[in-house]
Amino acid sequence: MPLKRNFDLLKECDLNLLIALSVLLKEAHVTKAAKELGLSQSAMSQVLKRLRLMFEDPLLVKSHNGMTLTNKATAIEQDLKPLLNRVISILEGDEFDPATAQGRIRVMMNDVIAQLCITRLIKDLDKYAPGIELEYVTQKTQGFKMLRRGHIDLIVGFYDNVPKPIKSRVIAHYPWQMVTLDKNAAQYSESLHRGDNVSDESPFQLLRYLYQEHNQIHVINALKTINAEDASYSLSSGSLGTMIQALTAPKTATLVPHFSTGVLKERNTEDFIWLGEPIELELKVCWNIHHRNSKLQKWFRTLISSILIEQLTDKDVIK
Repeated sequence: MPLKRNFDLLKECDLNLLIALSVLLKEAHVTKAAKELGLSQSAMSQVLKRLRLMFEDPLLVKSHNGMTLTNKATAIEQDLKPLLNRVISILEGDEFDPATAQGRIRVMMNDVIAQLCITRLIKDLDKYAPGIELEYVTQKTQGFKMLRRGHIDLIVGFYDNVPKPIKSRVIAHYPWQMVTLDKNAAQYSESLHRGDNVSDESPFQLLRYLYQEHNQIHVINALKTINAEDASYSLSSGSLGTMIQALTAPKTATLVPHFSTGVLKERNTEDFIWLGEPIELELKVCWNIHHRNSKLQKWFRTLISSILIEQLTDKDVIK
């Protein structure tokens, strides 16, 4: 086939559709493929229509067991995966050298985790990868959607569930616990723990982390231990640092990781009164497997993970 004809075919083809085709052929199910790619079912159906026109073949046909690949789809599937892997390899290059790398890494995490690692990150990037600029993005409710769309490169946080196709790895386990600075409220909790007769009304005003990173069941269980399931919330905030500062108000209590109390520099560790029992949660680093520069991302994941493991190990754990 003449070279010009090849270019004409490529110009008429949306090569991004090949990624969707790979998932469709693997799942043989529109809804499952849509979920893995972070698309709606209707959007995935439209993608399938475009693919059928592109290849002039139905690709997937209904059968008594669901959907079955056509002969042409089966042949495409055998060639497609190694093709995509080769394209990724070409884009990445054969070797990755952080010293010559250029670009920007955008990482999302809450403000307290950022305070733990940001100084070391800047120093290590300057030493090992001076051409890389770091952009810190504060925690947002749409974080995973931003990650899927390539608006950020990594998310670090305490997550029970990470949606597909996002990948994740556990960096460390770390305790979260209800905490207060109010001794009277703490005495109420102690009386409750001893089984003394106490008022039915909890004295606590609760502070809520707006972008709750962990499953709500943990919050409910923590509130039960201090008889505060029905207590009202006086503040919701997306900043763990702000929540810790708000603990200086009377009767307030919140669920936070132990290391976050270091934000209040004027307070000693013994000023914080921990209530109930600590909950071990998983700190995870999350990334998009379709990242434009996976070798740079992998190197940075290793860097930030090692820094956080070191920082968290250095922190005193309240027992």
